[in-house]
Amino acid sequence: MGLLVVLVLGAFVAMLALRIIPIYLESMTVASVVSDVADNPELGDARPGEVRSALMRQLQVNNVDKLGRNDISVERSGEGVAIVVAYERRFPLIANLDGIASFREEALVQP
Repeated sequence: MGLLVVLVLGAFVAMLALRIIPIYLESMTVASVVSDVADNPELGDARPGEVRSALMRQLQVNNVDKLGRNDISVERSGEGVAIVVAYERRFPLIANLDGIASFREEALVQP
């Protein structure tokens, strides 16, 4: 009986990991893209629209297609152009129970 409980718990943890790991891998890709765009010296004097285009292009290259325009904010600030990517991912757990993961990445493109 104890072995059965351990197997059920192990299966639940494995199922949960299989649903969460891709979400966190996508989050790491988004973080990498945001920092790469912010560190790009060619975008130092760029307007927010150009920075947004570069960011969207890099996200598309990295196969991140679930982010919408409302999830990305690119605005000029006093020190440069601020990039903020804030989004949530929902994932099914069991039957009608869902999990929610919230992510927020910020970077500053400096002139």
